Amino acid sequence: MTASAYLLLFGLNDYLFSFLGYSNGVTWIFLPSGLRLMFVLLFVEWGAVGIALASMTVSYLFQFEGNLLTLLGAGVISGFAPWLARRISIDKLDLDVNLKDLTAATLIRISVLFAVLSAVLHQFWYTWRGQTESFVKSTAVMAIGDLAGTIVVLYAVKSIMTMLVSRVTEATPGTMSK
Repeated sequence: MTASAYLLLFGLNDYLFSFLGYSNGVTWIFLPSGLRLMFVLLFVEWGAVGIALASMTVSYLFQFEGNLLTLLGAGVISGFAPWLARRISIDKLDLDVNLKDLTAATLIRISVLFAVLSAVLHQFWYTWRGQTESFVKSTAVMAIGDLAGTIVVLYAVKSIMTMLVSRVTEATPGTMSK
């Protein structure tokens, strides 16, 4: 499920925002990053594995330049970065393991942490593999793109969930307000 949703959103992101691409794998808005964080927050290790596999598949299908090691490393980082952000958030930002009392402010802090970690880890990898010309610029653009995509996806999902909950509440007998 995680991998399929990631693949679909990657295709939608490419369709909507390909004109905002900065370099190979770096864009100013990257919606799949929101799924990376959301699925790892919800499904922890299984979410990370699904994201890693989906990222490898996307890289192979759409960005493969003949180097399997670069592809595998980027896929692992795609699953590991949100897992690491979740772990740091639990240890240092007092995020509840079960996501109880998750506030908008906490979600923003986690999103920023994730976007920076993801960009730095990816760009270290790409620089080491000779895939990035400017580490600093690519890291900055990737962090901004990941943060923008994460915020859009997380708040879209939050809005949808709020709408669904209010509809269920309205439709449930005995819960209608006076």
